[in-house]
Amino acid sequence: MASNVKKASPAVFILALICFFLPFVTFSCEGRKVLSLTGIQLVTGSTIQQPQMFGPSQSQKVGAEPLAVLALLCGLAGLGLSFLKGQTSSIAPAATGVLATILLLALKSKLDGDALQQGGGVLQVNYDVGFYLVEILFLAAVALNVFVLMQGKSLPLPALKVGGDSKFCTQCGSRNLSADAFCKECGAKIA
Repeated sequence: MASNVKKASPAVFILALICFFLPFVTFSCEGRKVLSLTGIQLVTGSTIQQPQMFGPSQSQKVGAEPLAVLALLCGLAGLGLSFLKGQTSSIAPAATGVLATILLLALKSKLDGDALQQGGGVLQVNYDVGFYLVEILFLAAVALNVFVLMQGKSLPLPALKVGGDSKFCTQCGSRNLSADAFCKECGAKIA
């Protein structure tokens, strides 16, 4: 079962990366939408048209957000690391998912602070479906990889001695003679 769940990890990272193309953040002033940006626009930067009271609209360059760039790179790294084989191959994708989630929360905090500072309190920031889907999918990738990691681990417990002539296997729970070095049911070493 853990291997089937492990196969889902790349798919979750792919979905998260696709969601960067959805609307991420909308800036509004007094209820009117001023600007809407996708995750990719936050990563690459964008040129926007700002309407003016009098005359034609002006173009303004919005630079790339480093935190969005790093979150996208973590998603790409998590995708690549999801294909690793081995017993501990779930640690790296889980770590990149955690880091990407933290980076997006830091991005949210930064955008909120920038809007408050530059907008004087009249500029509101609303986070759109893309932002929340990416956060949820990165957390799902973390959960999947932690689940796979936990499936491969068993807690080392000492063998339980019963009576004096028998003990129980920590792997399968079967009763064995206290003189047995290996379980007669599963073959695990009995401490």
